[in-house]
Amino acid sequence: MEYAEKLTASERFRMTMKKGGKRYLEVENIDEETGEIKRLTPHISINEEQIAFDEQFDGLNVLITSEVGISDDEMLASYRSLSRIEDCFKVMKSTFDARPIYVWTEPHIKAHFLVCFVSLTIMRLLEHKLNKEFSPERIQGALQSAQCRPLDKGYWEVFGNEDFLKINELLGKEWNRQYVPLEVLKTYGK
Repeated sequence: MEYAEKLTASERFRMTMKKGGKRYLEVENIDEETGEIKRLTPHISINEEQIAFDEQFDGLNVLITSEVGISDDEMLASYRSLSRIEDCFKVMKSTFDARPIYVWTEPHIKAHFLVCFVSLTIMRLLEHKLNKEFSPERIQGALQSAQCRPLDKGYWEVFGNEDFLKINELLGKEWNRQYVPLEVLKTYGK
């Protein structure tokens, strides 16, 4: 309402789009005193009927579905799961750089998205295994920081950033000072 009242000044009205508070305004090119139609200066006023209509829905969130065979609770649960689906697309676009795609043939495009889907599945499983303590970005950074180098007698030194060490701890990897036998290192991801 405050925003709509500010828009009654014609200069501000012209600079905004027909969204938000602007939908509560009526624009008439009429002179208030004479009733004549003005060509250049519109008369902008608050549309009280539109406000009254919208007030009846204050505090309500109306959901409409074509699924008539499900209960209200099922529909609400389905609606709430949309944010998780949207988060998956966000992770694919940002964390995995799934776009832009630099392949042209249909089999290559399908293969690209298969790799992205499998990566997302693995990421979600890892998040679940870590009790959601780490965001996908932190998990990716931790795994990218992982390095190893060979030592004597079949041992490897494994190291990474603090998140990588914490992930290993949460996954139950009890490596003494990150010195790991090669046989153990080969089974790391299993």
